[in-house]
Formats: sequence, structure tokens, C-alpha cells
Amino acid sequence: MKITQPLLFVAWKKLIGAYVLALVIGLVAGTLLVKIGHIKPESIYELSTKRLSYALPVLDMGARHGIDNGISLFVWNSIGALFTMSFIYTAALFDPDHIGLPPRFLRKIFCGKTRMKILCYLPGCTEIEEEPLRRLYVWLMIPLLGIILLGIESGLSVSTAAFIFGSFYSSIIALLPHGLIEIPTLSLAGAVTYSAHLMVNKQVRINTTRTVFQQMEMHRNAMPIIKIALLVIGCLCLAGWVEAHFTQRIVDSL
Repeated sequence: MKITQPLLFVAWKKLIGAYVLALVIGLVAGTLLVKIGHIKPESIYELSTKRLSYALPVLDMGARHGIDNGISLFVWNSIGALFTMSFIYTAALFDPDHIGLPPRFLRKIFCGKTRMKILCYLPGCTEIEEEPLRRLYVWLMIPLLGIILLGIESGLSVSTAAFIFGSFYSSIIALLPHGLIEIPTLSLAGAVTYSAHLMVNKQVRINTTRTVFQQMEMHRNAMPIIKIALLVIGCLCLAGWVEAHFTQRIVDSL
């Protein structure tokens, strides 16, 4: 626990910082693509909100059954957050010493011996000699890659919405109220897995595969998963209500 808690906090701060940086990059990129690249803001906006379109059928179905949009948003975001947290458990599937344990099919896929060349282009991968550790390293990095993608999408949507609706202020307000709750909460969920990446990052260069996976298990067992999950669910419930009701009222009043 003495090691796990500081790593969790560091991972949480890093993910929030990564989102903010990616948001700024998205804002600048969106502005340059419209002003210098002469790309229609509508096209960029549609691309940046593509992933959000996957949630629309869920919201529509909920609305048809009389379910509040805030609840639907809460359920959608909670599933994603809990799925991200589960990566710290599925990471054990990369352990080659347990390849004979169930589920064997998944373990054989995860523990493949073929060197995945595309992984070598990710930061730090070239320094890892053992393939199972390389795959583990990348798997635990997914929350960071996900939060960066989310930040870029947010930046692009805000910058292009400013051109479409003629107001940068309105565009940022549409994101800010629920985002102040949602982004730190999603970052906390991601930090559960990403904290293990920070630990592995230090260990893969000095320890064997068996030692690293043993330390992974200790790190996972020391993680207060239930408390974090309850906190994440509670905050996402609040964020869903804010996004469905409070944010829309502010936007309509502008």
C-alpha cells in the first residue's frame, strides 16, 4: 500500500495533465486546420465527435423508455470507466508462466511469442527485451493513450464549434461544467491501470518476467479498487446529471 497509493496519485495527475495538454493541442490544431488548411469546420467537428455518436442510440433508447438522459450518460460513462479499471486484472493474461490456466484461448493470444514490431514505436518499448513484458507495458499504457485521444477530440470539437456557432465562449462552456467533474473522474479510473504502468516502467529493465508479474499482483492486491470504483460511480452520476440538465441550461441562456 505504501507504494501503491503514491503511484496512484502520480498516475492521476499525469493523466489529467495529459488531457489538458492534448486539449490545447486539439484547440490549436482545429484552428489552424480551418484558418490555414481551409478545411470546413463542420467536417472536423463531425470527425472529433464521431465516438460520441456511438452513445446516441443508448440515449435515444433510454429516452423512449422514459429514462432521464443524465442516467443514460452515467451508465455509459460508468461502463467505460470500469472497463478501463479492469485492465489491471486482465494484465495477468500476459504472464507466460500461467499460460496453461483458464482462459487458455485468451492467454495464448496475449502471451504470443512473435515480436509485435508496431509496439516498438511507442515510447520506452525499444528498451524492453522480453516480449511478454513489452506487451504488458503497452497494455497498461492504454489509459494514457485514451485520455490523450479524448483531449484532442475535445480540443478539436471546441475550436471548430467556435467557428460553426460563432462563439468560443459558448463552445467552452458546453464542455466545462460536466468536464470539471468527468475528466478528473475518468482520469482516476484510468490511474488504477496506469499506476501499474508507472511501476512496470521502472521494473522491466531490471527484473525478470516472473518478478515483474509477481510485483504486478502485489500492486493490484494493494489497490483499494472497491473504494475507487464507488467514488468513480458517484462522481460520474453527478457529471451525468450536470451534462444532461445544468450544462444545457447554461448553453441555452447564452
